[in-house]
Amino acid sequence: MSKFYSKMNGIFSGQKIIHNTFLNLIGLHVFRILLSRLFHSIRTRLLFSELSDDQNTLRREGIIIIKNFLSDEKFKSIKYEFMNAKKIDGTDSEIHDGDSIWTRRKFNRRQYSKLSNTNELLSDSRLLDLISAGEARKVTPDAVWFDEMYYPEKKIQGKHEAANAELSHIDVFYHAHKSMYFIDDVCDEDGPFNFSPGSQHLSLKRLWFEYKKSVGHKKPENAEFQANEKDRIFLGLKNIKATVPANTLVVFDGCAFHKRGNAEVGSKRSAIFLQFRYNPFSLKTKI
Repeated sequence: MSKFYSKMNGIFSGQKIIHNTFLNLIGLHVFRILLSRLFHSIRTRLLFSELSDDQNTLRREGIIIIKNFLSDEKFKSIKYEFMNAKKIDGTDSEIHDGDSIWTRRKFNRRQYSKLSNTNELLSDSRLLDLISAGEARKVTPDAVWFDEMYYPEKKIQGKHEAANAELSHIDVFYHAHKSMYFIDDVCDEDGPFNFSPGSQHLSLKRLWFEYKKSVGHKKPENAEFQANEKDRIFLGLKNIKATVPANTLVVFDGCAFHKRGNAEVGSKRSAIFLQFRYNPFSLKTKI
């Protein structure tokens, strides 16, 4: 009996995929999608009587890009903190993805409170109101990542190993938002963030895509819910690139299709990164 309840808790959670072919065949993954959207709609009605223009943009497009988010003085203070983050206790990790490398320094809530300027960014009402509108619940960041992504290897046409993040994909089946605050300018050769506006919305084609991927989830190409060129045409996905100056905030919905752009050797992107991912089957309006 305990195993049964454990499995049910896994199904009705933020777990990306149900690891049971029969349950996926009968459409339980699709049912989870529809149920999660119902919970999101109920939370919205409980929490918001109306939304601001920026909040509506995020809900409609799945992304919002705000340039010159902070004053020049505040931006310079945050960049200085970013460049000197090694002086503050944090957790370092290095992620190898294809021929790209992320160096990441993570700070939990107690640690980033020592980063006074970054902490001011994370408590900015404009940022939190956007995330709250997207998630349909009041949120507070639990952790923050200082990210640097770069390509140290020379790519040979047709032979280099593509990073998973370079393939158009969705993170999860429900609304789950991320934000990136860019410390440096991002040009086309830096592998800018690519996004398909509006692709977070449900349609019969989107549900069919999710169903096919869930049924074939044991195949490597389906495990990450990646969209190949045929899928992109079928879904009618459009694409924008976040080629933006430093001091730009990007907030986006991870259940929309997105990817990292192609980058030239030696390029680098630096950003303060936040991720929000909660149980989609909860009616709690405050986390």
